[in-house]
Amino acid sequence: MPKRAPIPKHRPAKRTKGQIEDGGVKNGTQETETQIAEGNLNSLGSEFAVAQEWGLFPQTNGAENKTATEILASLKSAGDALKAKDLIAANAALLQGRAALSSVQSKKWYIANNRYGVVPIIFTAVGTLIIYWVLFIKLLNLSFLQTVHHPVFWGLVGAVLKSLYWLQQKTNRGLLRPRWFTYFIIAPFVGVILGAIATLLIRVGVRLANKSGTAMPDWETVAVIAAFAAFNWEWALEKFKLGADSIYSRFVDKKKTTA
Repeated sequence: MPKRAPIPKHRPAKRTKGQIEDGGVKNGTQETETQIAEGNLNSLGSEFAVAQEWGLFPQTNGAENKTATEILASLKSAGDALKAKDLIAANAALLQGRAALSSVQSKKWYIANNRYGVVPIIFTAVGTLIIYWVLFIKLLNLSFLQTVHHPVFWGLVGAVLKSLYWLQQKTNRGLLRPRWFTYFIIAPFVGVILGAIATLLIRVGVRLANKSGTAMPDWETVAVIAAFAAFNWEWALEKFKLGADSIYSRFVDKKKTTA
């Protein structure tokens, strides 16, 4: 019986080092492009939500806004295309959605607020001026030079700095929402309160720690802490709790030794 010739096995051709590197570069490039497209999809979705909150898609007689419907369809198409790993279709859908969104973002009042933060700046400025006039001029009767040397004033400065810093972050990405206007109204008042509490805690703490009561910190040191407390509210509240606990324990220990 004649022997059958062995069936040749298919062996994949060995890839050269250059081919492996080229494949790795292509995969890396596709991965990067996918991440960019996903970031653009998230960015478009966030800006669309902000535009909705600003009322840029009004409904007429209860009918859905055509531009909003078009953007939602683009977001869905881009998401489906990304799941199917079709970057060309995803980018095309994102461009269509971006064009539709840009058509409603061109309103002057929207640009003035969401890109330049006009209303938040006005709120912060008005609150700051009210506090300066009522607290430092009318109640404390301080001159401008005396006000600058007052630690609570630097609490106000810290709060204003935080407001402007936070506003710049949001306007740079076009994500300023009307609901955040309350923050810009109350920030100067919160800054003054936090600055006053920080000043009070420092002075009381030093007084309890120093029996002679002569070595009080200078106004610059207290002003730096007050300004940072007003800039970082979470940090301030945490330190206030620690400071209050420490002062209370020292007060109790001092009372026990004198009893």
